[in-house]
Amino acid sequence: MSKYAWYTRVTDTLHRLTVLTLVGGTLYMSGGLAYTLYMNGKKYEQQVTQQKALEEDNQQLQSPTAPPTE
Repeated sequence: MSKYAWYTRVTDTLHRLTVLTLVGGTLYMSGGLAYTLYMNGKKYEQQVTQQKALEEDNQQLQSPTAPPTE
């Protein structure tokens, strides 16, 4: 069995490290993006829910209630 030349091994190692770095970085960034989108969606949903509740409260306060009829 023949051995590879030292420069072939070095080139192969550098190539593997480059590919692993690119794949790992891509997965890391994709995970961070997914997390950020999820958290922003939750925050937006809470904000909209609170805003609707405030609008309903304001409508109830502004609408005059009819006096009870006997």
